[in-house]
Amino acid sequence: MKFKTIITTVAVTLSALIATAQAEVKIASVNVTEVYTMFYKRFDTEVRLKAEEAKIKEEIKQREDKLRALQEEDKKIIAKNDPSLSEAQVKKLREQHNIKLNEIQAAQQELQTHVQRRSLAFKELFRRDMALLFNEVQQAITDCATQGGYDLVIDSSATNSTTGMKIFPHVKSTFDITPEVLKHINAGAPAGFDPKAELQRLYGNNAVPGAK
Repeated sequence: MKFKTIITTVAVTLSALIATAQAEVKIASVNVTEVYTMFYKRFDTEVRLKAEEAKIKEEIKQREDKLRALQEEDKKIIAKNDPSLSEAQVKKLREQHNIKLNEIQAAQQELQTHVQRRSLAFKELFRRDMALLFNEVQQAITDCATQGGYDLVIDSSATNSTTGMKIFPHVKSTFDITPEVLKHINAGAPAGFDPKAELQRLYGNNAVPGAK
């Protein structure tokens, strides 16, 4: 009986401690997707990345066009072959064909090398620029959490990658510090910065996840 009393006392004490700890923990939520979407620096970054991507596509297209032109030239050489041609003429066509094959092979190699090199370079550029942006988003959230005295900040926009459902299905609006974080992170924005206008410039009429 005494043992049960001790167990009960410990359980009650633990429950009280847990309840006290929970009461002292100050929690906030932030929509990280919205903060990133409305962050003024990310617009110029994404415009620059899109321009670089378009430049790479154009470079690849030029090399593909060159390769196709060489292949067409080789087809024309092959089409000239005819039983009525002399041995000397056939030999000359064969030489032209071999030269063109070498040019085609060189063009194919150049195309493949260029695609690999530029793709890797763009991936690294994208990774670096996104890391810089998200580091600033992280810092803005940390700054606001520190200023507000919050112990824990959850991402209200976080979703399960498998189900697509929100990890936190319901978060009280009173916990939301997204407006404060947006104000903080956009404090250095150029005069007249309008995130909605920037979204229109970047995406046109397409829907933007996290935009309001």
